[in-house]
Amino acid sequence: MAAWLAGMTELGPVAWPPAPIRTERLLLRASEPRDRPAFVELLASPEVNTYLGGPRPRADLERELPAVPEQWPGSFVVELDGAMIGHVLLRRPPERQRPAAVGRADLGYLFLPEAWGSGYATEACAAALDWFDRALPGEPTVLFTQSANVASMRLAAKLGFAEVERFEAWGAEQWLGLRSPTP
Repeated sequence: MAAWLAGMTELGPVAWPPAPIRTERLLLRASEPRDRPAFVELLASPEVNTYLGGPRPRADLERELPAVPEQWPGSFVVELDGAMIGHVLLRRPPERQRPAAVGRADLGYLFLPEAWGSGYATEACAAALDWFDRALPGEPTVLFTQSANVASMRLAAKLGFAEVERFEAWGAEQWLGLRSPTP
């Protein structure tokens, strides 16, 4: 997952951080120092990183992560009942991405395994995309995932991403979807 966390470029002219976003069950907010242990868990988890190149060594994360991880526009901590359960990120990847994605915001997300299967990722990603549509009207978003990641493919469809292309990278077939902005 370090690949989509590294190489961050500016999202665009957005006021950051926005007021926390409340959904039916979740709170999306900017990162705080208390979230650092959950970020370590996310990035060190073999389950979370199955389709993302594998987990990072916990010792490296403990040493390298800043006191307040992921502090930049488009980076949302997902909180349930006062505890971080995931991370949603909207960012503009470096220009070396696929031609269909160049200049477009990219949606990424990670959730702790204990939060899987309850619809939290759908709820959180939909709320982040709604924020994005209001903050930067008219801009499409893209989503990359391995085509073998069935859960991520289902989530992309629920969120309105349509397939643009499949390609080989990092030793596996990748999927690129595009979501047009909502009016």
